[in-house]
Order: sequence, then C-alpha cells, then structure tokens
Amino acid sequence: MSDITITLHDPVTGRSESMPVPDTVTIQEILDLGKALLGLQDGKLVLQKYGKILVPPEQTLAIAGVVNGDLLSLASTPAANRSGGGGLDFSSLLGNGAAAPISTGGNLDFSNLLGGLVVNPPLTNNPKPVYYPGMSFDEAFASNPHPKAIVELLRKHSQLFKEFNYHMPVLARQIHQASNYEDAVEIWKKEMVKKSIQSAAATSNTFHKERSFQQRLQQNPNDIEAKEYFSQKDAQKLVNEQYRQAMEEYPESMGKILMLYINAKINNKPLQAFVDSGAQMTIMSKSCAQRHGIFHLLDTRFHGVAVGVGTGKILGRVHVVQLQIGDCYFPCSVTIMDGATLPIGNIEDDSPKPKDMEMLLGLDMLKRFKCSIDLMHGSLKFQLENSTLETPFLHEKDLDESKGGTKGFDATKANQELEDAQMKHEEEEEKRK
Repeated sequence: MSDITITLHDPVTGRSESMPVPDTVTIQEILDLGKALLGLQDGKLVLQKYGKILVPPEQTLAIAGVVNGDLLSLASTPAANRSGGGGLDFSSLLGNGAAAPISTGGNLDFSNLLGGLVVNPPLTNNPKPVYYPGMSFDEAFASNPHPKAIVELLRKHSQLFKEFNYHMPVLARQIHQASNYEDAVEIWKKEMVKKSIQSAAATSNTFHKERSFQQRLQQNPNDIEAKEYFSQKDAQKLVNEQYRQAMEEYPESMGKILMLYINAKINNKPLQAFVDSGAQMTIMSKSCAQRHGIFHLLDTRFHGVAVGVGTGKILGRVHVVQLQIGDCYFPCSVTIMDGATLPIGNIEDDSPKPKDMEMLLGLDMLKRFKCSIDLMHGSLKFQLENSTLETPFLHEKDLDESKGGTKGFDATKANQELEDAQMKHEEEEEKRK
C-alpha cells in the first residue's frame, strides 16, 4: 500500500478537490467520496481517467492504473458518452473559443492545454516536510498538505503541537496518544476526510436550498419565505464584510476589555480596588471588610438591597475608612454588601463572575477627590492641594482570573477543560446522528 494524491473533478460545475488517499481504496469508495465532496446527487456516476471509464467498481485504484497526481472525473453515464469516444470536452479551458482536439480512441491529450503549468504536482510517498523557524501552525498546515509531512512536523516541533492543540484539542489528543507514527498519520487522514465530507455536505445543502428558493422566486416573485432568505443572505454578506474590516482596522474591538483596577491599602493590608465611574457609591464586600479589620465599625441603620452592576444585600455602612493609595490617605465612606458580584471583561462573557469583588471605588468618592481617569496613560489621578497623585491601572498579569487577568492561569488545566468540552460536544453530535 502506498499513498497517492488524486484530484476529483466535476465537469458540470467545474469544482475540484485534491486529497491524499491509499492506492488500495476501491473505485466505488472514491465515487462515494466524490459525491459527498463535490455535492453530486446523481447515483449513476462513473469514474473516468482522461475519458476512460474505470471499471469494475470493486477494483482498487492501483489495479485500475491510477497513479500519483491523476485527475479523475465523476460524470453521469450519458455525459461520459457525449464526445463519441467516451472523452470530455475541455475546450472551455482554452479561453479563446478554440476547440480542444479530441482523439477517436476515447482518450484525450491535455498537454496542449497546460501551457507548461504544473497542476497539482504529485507528492511522493515520503514527502520532505516544509519548515522554517518561527512557522505557525496555519502556515505549516498550508505548506504541508501530505498527512505524513504535517504529522512529522507536529511530532518533532513542540511549539507547533501546542498551537495545534489550542485549535484542535480533540485531534491533538488522538495524535499524541497514537502508538506509532503510522497510526498518527491514519488518524490525521481520517479526520481530514471526515471534515472534508462534512464541509462538502454543508456546501451541497446550501447550494440546493438556494437553487430551490431561486426557482420559487421565478414562479412567484412575491414568495415571502424566498425573499426573506435572500434578504438574510445579503445582510450576512454585509455583516461578514464589517467583521473583516473590524479585524483589519480595529482588532482591539475583538479582544476582552480589561476592567480598571488600582492597588490600595486599608490598615496596611493590600487590596485591589475596582474603579467604576458608573457606580453611585463605593462598595466593599463583607469578607474584605472583615479581613481589613473594619467590619466592627458597620452602621446597620443603612441596610437594604442594592440593584445594578454590583448586586446583593446591603448590610450597612462604614462612615470613615482611611484608603491608602501610595503615600496618601483618603477618607472614604464605604457601603458593605453581602454576596456582592460584578461583571468582568465583556458584559456578554459567560465566564464565572467573582464571588468577592473586594472593593469598588464609585462615583461618590471619585467626585469627592476630583479624580480623573486617564486612559491615554493608563492611570487614575487624584487632585491634591498643590499636586496630583497618579496611580497606574493594573495589568492582566497583576489580576487573577476572577478579575479578568492571567495571574495564576493554568494553561494545562484550561486546555484539558477545553478538550473535555469538545469531546463531550462531539459525543453528543454522534448520538444525535
């Protein structure tokens, strides 16, 4: 058994798909694969090599004489006989209206059409991988179409495998657990063929659905469902174009927004205060008040329920808390809440919210101390009598995950959770099928 690369072609639509396959697969298996990849519905198809029909269907490619780099056409039986000798008319490839010479023996000579251009150069059974230092996984995948080449790179270069594991964790686990190199190659080939079939099936379904709606509109221009379909399609085109523009010109809009935190102290104990100019009052959690030794100063006459960005039960208020920022102290009135939470990152983010937000510096204190939020320099400025106190906003590395940062982030654990979630999703998809 050896690997060969073949190209399947539909002469009606002009679509083609190239793929590596073992030469031991049968003609019928290639026909079934071609139907899925090219979206063909006709069950009476034949496989042709340069106009010659390959039979019988149970014959392998090797016995049928199919070699590396061959172009195979899938056509219905009537289409296969249109040229009189079993060949196909490729005159449209010339682009000048001239007809291609057709032999009467049933085979075609394509050498005059290529013009020196090598189409789908054959791959050897032991290809040499294309690699250079700093190569990304996407570049490696595009430059190494042969399964043996890409699997060899993934097994040899850990940085490529790490990126591969990030994008395709389930397949990465299977490749990693393969007992040997040959098994890993087989796993890769099966997955790529599976993905190609799924993509081809989706493309075929979309094509036939759109053609059906076009026919309905021709019969009835006021067909509401058909008009709605094409209206949504046009709207999606605009959405995709705006997405492409945003990715190219405003990539920062696609990232997670880090909230504004500053370092502070109360009773010489450090905390990270969340700066929120949209909150009416300065808030602290019950556990934070207890840790910093101010909970015994709670005035319970100010109890109630808070509704808004920070939600929870209001236990009361501590009227004077000396908040230390740098070398300066700022007397603050702090509302103590039980079970307070606040959002991190994007509002629609589904990540867990922190159960203890520590302290939220609200508009009441920001206005009292004439603070200004300087996003250009990334700092919070306090206006003092004769000077300005400037304290920087914290970076991701300084904040733990509950606050949207990366401090203490466990990449191995996160990858494992992602793999488990995708494995569960694939198992559920298989059950539904």
